[in-house]
Amino acid sequence: MYKERVRPNRLSLPLEIPRPSESSDPLKNLFRDRQNLQWETGTGFHSGPTGKRKGYKLTLWSLAASSIDALLLVAMSCIFLMVFVKIIKIPITKGLLEDFALIYVVGSWIYMITTRFFMGSSIGEAACDLRLGRPQERLSAWYFVRVVFRATLIVITGLVILPLLSLVFGRDIPGMLSGLKLFQE
Repeated sequence: MYKERVRPNRLSLPLEIPRPSESSDPLKNLFRDRQNLQWETGTGFHSGPTGKRKGYKLTLWSLAASSIDALLLVAMSCIFLMVFVKIIKIPITKGLLEDFALIYVVGSWIYMITTRFFMGSSIGEAACDLRLGRPQERLSAWYFVRVVFRATLIVITGLVILPLLSLVFGRDIPGMLSGLKLFQE
């Protein structure tokens, strides 16, 4: 009734795969000379993450993050100003420069509060592996108040003075004043 089919044992059959010679395989020749790739060990890229940044290194990375955020805010302010000019249909005059400055300052204040509150860092800080506050602090009820206080301190001092003082002294001065410091992720 039932016939069992006999299958050949696949493990007993030798499987021959022709291998290309080294000279015919361009991928093997591509990375043959690796002496010139010293950057991967010097930067810590190849060996994984390095130690936590502190002091001047942290403030320099914070400055890089602030530069990224400043460029994003300039672009956002330009877009808002162009939309405002098109909607209101006003001529472009010298008074628009004051409007641009106002949009930039208010936009940066709102941007810093919202991104840091919801994501824990701004886009520039996330790109530089920085985070505002420890995870335990983000869960506290005072986190939002501290974020608002820190952003307000920076905006009141002109968006430049406190970050420059932090760079000169090698410490997170807005973090010391607000009680919410920047940390490396």
